[in-house]
Amino acid sequence: MKFFKKLRTKSERGQAIILIAFAMVGLIAIVGLMTDGGILLIEYARLKRGIDAAAVASAQQFRKGFTGLDLTSAAEEFLILNQSDADNIEVYTCNPDGVIDTLHDPDLCGVPIRKLIRINATRTIGFGFLRVIGINGTTLSASSVGEAASLDLVLVFDTSASMAYETTGDPQRSDSPGDDPALCNPSQSCEPLESIKAIAQDFVDEMMFFPYDRVAIVTMTSQVPNGFRDSVTPQVLSDDPDVVRAAIDNIKVNQPAECDTPYGTCRDTCTQDEIDAAPPGSICDGKTAGYYLGETCPARFAQGGDRSSCGSSNVGGALIRAGGEFTREPMRDDSFWVIIALVGGPANASNPPDGVTFTDANADNYPDDPLYFGFCPPSTWDVPPSPPCRDASATSRHPVGDALYDADDYARDMADFIADPVDGQGITIFTIGLGELVQNTTIGDPDAGEQLLTYVAETAGDSPGVIANHGFYSYSPDAAGLEVIFGKIAENIFTRISQ
Repeated sequence: MKFFKKLRTKSERGQAIILIAFAMVGLIAIVGLMTDGGILLIEYARLKRGIDAAAVASAQQFRKGFTGLDLTSAAEEFLILNQSDADNIEVYTCNPDGVIDTLHDPDLCGVPIRKLIRINATRTIGFGFLRVIGINGTTLSASSVGEAASLDLVLVFDTSASMAYETTGDPQRSDSPGDDPALCNPSQSCEPLESIKAIAQDFVDEMMFFPYDRVAIVTMTSQVPNGFRDSVTPQVLSDDPDVVRAAIDNIKVNQPAECDTPYGTCRDTCTQDEIDAAPPGSICDGKTAGYYLGETCPARFAQGGDRSSCGSSNVGGALIRAGGEFTREPMRDDSFWVIIALVGGPANASNPPDGVTFTDANADNYPDDPLYFGFCPPSTWDVPPSPPCRDASATSRHPVGDALYDADDYARDMADFIADPVDGQGITIFTIGLGELVQNTTIGDPDAGEQLLTYVAETAGDSPGVIANHGFYSYSPDAAGLEVIFGKIAENIFTRISQ
């Protein structure tokens, strides 16, 4: 009996050792799970934090001329800075046509396309305690999406008669087409307009990253023969570079009808009767019918001297039309909205108030409503020194409804609305003054144009406690200086969209 008791005791002791061994393994597994699991959470948080920073850093490289390697290198750098090296990094963009050398992710595509980047990264983590139960390690994966600011840009071109003043330098020469837009538009020789178009093309080619950026074109006057001075939109916002280039190439100087007209400017030419009756040495002597003399406005001397239809520099109307492009569907309110306006002189025209339409009850072929052509104080209808449709002082500012509310006031009001980041559109405006009339207007304040353009770019939209996202104003006496100005604008825009 004692023998059997001793044998059972030894057997129980052997079982206890086995149970203790299993318990130790389980305990180690639990400790390993807690320890290695904690390390796993810490490493994942580090990887995720690093990949979030990497997505932002990569998005900042999302610009014209970058490569997939640029994005990957930026991601790797920020992962290292966050002490979270990755074994593998993948860069995805919306890239259906292989525009750039990155992987394509259709989930990043929308209408219109945005500059979205998704970074995927993996990292292998080795375990310490869990190796006891055969789990040597695992692979962590993290993903993050970053976005670079896309650019929506509207180019506003002054297409008034001044954009053909440099075609020959002397409109009286009989052996050249002169500055007649009816002649230089078809041959695309109007200057300085053609030089301006070439520089604008270069700017678009170098600055814009299609199809992620978009461009629209607005002109201050009609783009068809015998057209009027109303601003038009030859091209809505487009992400197609060929469409944008064609729109710029087709821009034309305003070509009004031949005189006489009941209102608006017209092309004054030598008629056959004037040539037959021309005294020797006079302007039409020896010319052929249709010889271009320049533009005039018969309405200035008719209808009681009303000049309201004569001006063609509707700065305010062109600006508000440009601002409307950003609200056109598909609207992209997360992009950087920019207007670049090139203007050749002061504002001398405006849009009419809402609701004003053409009526001619007395059948004189002239609008009955004095505001049909916009705001034009009667005090400016007289002969100089009163300028057409603006008072003699560029520093004066009048509210709507005031008797002296003029084209300059209208332009400033429109600029305030589109630049105001709180109650308006929050658009950044860059203005360029081109030519002598900007700084040396012959009627009214000599620098009325420059004062207006400076206000539009650098002050418009500000109010107590609110500062708009301003651009800047630049001046060039001729088209030769525009390349440097556009370069500075490009640098300024790039700096902003990279931040």
